[in-house]
Formats: sequence, structure tokens, C-alpha cells
Amino acid sequence: MTANIVILQLAILTVVLESDLGRRKIGWFRVARPIVGVTLIVPFFFTSLPTGGNDLLLQGVGALTGAALGLFSVCPLLVSVDYQPDWRRRWPRTSPTSGRPAAVSRSGAGYAVVWIAVTAARLGFAYGAQHIFPVGLGVFLTTNHLSDAGLTNGFIFLSVAMSVFRSLGLWARGRARLAQAGPVVGAAPAMGGAR
Repeated sequence: MTANIVILQLAILTVVLESDLGRRKIGWFRVARPIVGVTLIVPFFFTSLPTGGNDLLLQGVGALTGAALGLFSVCPLLVSVDYQPDWRRRWPRTSPTSGRPAAVSRSGAGYAVVWIAVTAARLGFAYGAQHIFPVGLGVFLTTNHLSDAGLTNGFIFLSVAMSVFRSLGLWARGRARLAQAGPVVGAAPAMGGAR
């Protein structure tokens, strides 16, 4: 297992957990941060796009699996999204003014356990591919017309798609929750109205 694979997996895990654990506002920065992080990290590890044999199919399956996990299983099941009518920034804590309405998410230990388990499974497979079952994997890759680079990219695309689509799904759920809440109750009347 190369250090690149370990660093990539741990970097994505760190970005996701840092941005999601606890109670967090769903705003543009929150959604963009993991996407920007992945965009900055991946070019260091993505070296080529093999197109021979079944490599494109394998890479596509990796991306689609990651998208499905990010959109339909990890985020909706383990992250709740609520409406907070007076969300305040953390600093200063003593601010007497009320905050602005926001969609907020809440996730805890279960969310962290799933992301850690998925990362451990990917790293475990990478380790096994080099130290436990390299001959069997080599036979499988040759039989199915796959390359090592195609398999590596499949895992990269899985990780990236899972992170990106988790962010996009969270953003969509936050927008839907704000739309359900309707107009802000107690908002100041428009200027120029009757006095």
C-alpha cells in the first residue's frame, strides 16, 4: 500500500468529519469546503485515466457507488437537518442580537463510525491487494481486462464522489428545509409602509 493512498483516504476523512460532526450551519462555505478540499487533494494522487479493457467501466462504477453512498445512505440516514430561526455565529458568544434563519445539520458518533469504517475498508483492501491476496487480485484483473491504475482510480472516484455528493445532498436538504419553513416570522416590515 503506497503512502499516497493512505494520505488521500485520511485527508478526505479528516475534511468530512471536520465539516460535519456536531451541529453545523448548512451554508455555502460548509458545502464548498469538502469540494474544494477534494479538488486540491486529488491531483496529487490521480496520475492517469486508463481507458483500455474494462477500466472505464470500473472507474465509472467507483464513481457511481460513491455518489449513491453519499446521496442516499450516509447523509440522509445519519445526519438530521433542521430549521433554526435564530442561528448565531459562535463568536462573540455574548452577542445580544438575534441571529439569522438557517438550516442546520446534526451528526454524531454513528456518522463518524460509518466514515471511519468505509475509510478502513478501502485501506484494508489496498493493504490486502499488496500483502495478502496479490496473486488472486492479479489473476482477477488480468481475467477481467483491468489495470492497476484503473482499480486505484476506481477507489479514488469512490472517495471523491462520496464526499462531493454528500455535500451536494446536504445542501439540497438544507435548501428544502428552509423552503418548508417559509418566510421568517417576526421579520421587520418593509421600509416605506404605512405608519
